[in-house]
Amino acid sequence: MVKSNSSKSARERFNISKLAIEFSWLTVSFWIAVTVAGLLAFSSLKYALFPDITFPVVVVNATAPLTTALDTEAKLTQPIEERLRGLAGLEDIRSSIYPGQSAVSLSFVVGTNLETSTRNIETKLKQLTLTKGATYKIIPLNLNESAAISYAIESPTRNLTELTKLANDQVLSAIAKLPGVLKVSLLGAPTAPPLQPTNVNVPQSGATLVRFNGKDALAFQVIKRGNANTLEVVSRVEQEVQKLRPTLKDVTLTLAATQAEYIRHATQSTIDALMEAVLLSIVVIFPFLWSWRATLISALAIPTSLLATFIVMAIYGFNLETITLLALALVIGSIVDDAIVDVENIMRHIEDGEHPRQAALLATNEIGLTVTAATLTAVAVFLPIGLMGGVIGQFFKPFGITVSAAMLASMLVARTLSPVLAIYWLKPKASRSPRREGNMWMAFAQSYRNLLGWSLNHRRIVVGLAVLSFIAGIALIPLIPKGFIPKLDRGEFNIAYTAPLPSFLGAEEQGSNTNPQFPIPNPQFPIPNSQSLK
Repeated sequence: MVKSNSSKSARERFNISKLAIEFSWLTVSFWIAVTVAGLLAFSSLKYALFPDITFPVVVVNATAPLTTALDTEAKLTQPIEERLRGLAGLEDIRSSIYPGQSAVSLSFVVGTNLETSTRNIETKLKQLTLTKGATYKIIPLNLNESAAISYAIESPTRNLTELTKLANDQVLSAIAKLPGVLKVSLLGAPTAPPLQPTNVNVPQSGATLVRFNGKDALAFQVIKRGNANTLEVVSRVEQEVQKLRPTLKDVTLTLAATQAEYIRHATQSTIDALMEAVLLSIVVIFPFLWSWRATLISALAIPTSLLATFIVMAIYGFNLETITLLALALVIGSIVDDAIVDVENIMRHIEDGEHPRQAALLATNEIGLTVTAATLTAVAVFLPIGLMGGVIGQFFKPFGITVSAAMLASMLVARTLSPVLAIYWLKPKASRSPRREGNMWMAFAQSYRNLLGWSLNHRRIVVGLAVLSFIAGIALIPLIPKGFIPKLDRGEFNIAYTAPLPSFLGAEEQGSNTNPQFPIPNPQFPIPNSQSLK
């Protein structure tokens, strides 16, 4: 008797459906509010290819009038390394040494503020006395600061010198002021530095050569800020270019490359797959419930749960990108499962002659504890993934949080909204025809019973097949390709080629420029991607 009372109290404790049914209009009003808020949250979400990932890296490029790499290491590299080794948040320090030149790369732990780290490095190096004639440049690198869009600048009547002046005066200055733009690099001009929205003087950049459609041309490349959304930056640049075109006589601005199209296509394909999963789930539900009303109640759980999930995504600042869309597609089945379990049990009680309201109370009281425990168990698996740290955590935090939010939302929908809708939409047995079970369904059920009976009578064979399947699966693991992120086919290709330096350069000078192991970064004038100059 004590066990029965304890079990009953536990079921009643988790049966929030009873309160939802008692205050049915409040329940419906709540979910209508969630739907409206979810739509607003969805409209605020940004499209991206991957989550916002930060890899804080600062490079110190130092030079000194030293003739050998050993002297450079002893008098330039080692003093810099020793001075900077104690920086807060420093994770790794690597150096590449050339005769008279050293590149010290400092990697900080994920989440470290890049600007603060750069200032700390500047402070440390100001207190360091280097060898006579030594100079250094501090270059913060943010891998999210990528080229978002590039345009070719052509004119049938102007030469490159005239185009360079026009581009600097009218084009680059306007683009550099746009929100989210870090800098605009002019390519193909021998002495053209990138323009930055902060109007900070930058050093003169080296020459680049741009060929577009088989002719010499200029090009400008827009580098977005690390925390800026690529699609928004591209949209602003495209709008500004449209405004500039009528003011530029005999000058053509032609789109050469953009990240936006690939991101749009990738996210839209994932969204299409998500919608297909929703529709297929609805199609699969109907043959089992054999009631369009019950199917509709179960199907409504999908968009309602997703809209509630969008609210959580907006609060955490997530984007609609590959990882979060994968999470949403993954939980579609779980969302439908929660709703089907409740609705099917309610229908069973209605088939037994109960009124829909009484059937909803009895059915939810029977399975409420089970549904809640199953959902919380799944959340306990996925939520720790959303709490991971480091580089991997940056990728999987949106995944874990999104999956957990969707599962909790689906549980609340199944425990509150679905029973309330069942009260109003499902009809008592006296006013509706009994559930139809055709010959096909009966044959399917009988086939399953036969298979189950055979399995129970041949347990050794069944266990043996399971063990063989497990071993075969383990054996196939080495054959599966491995990687951190999936390979992406952007429909583009790059051609990289090298050529020997002129023979009049000394060996030491050649070595300082051609070492492929550690190319010295020059973010002030990034080399254009070859796809932008087809």
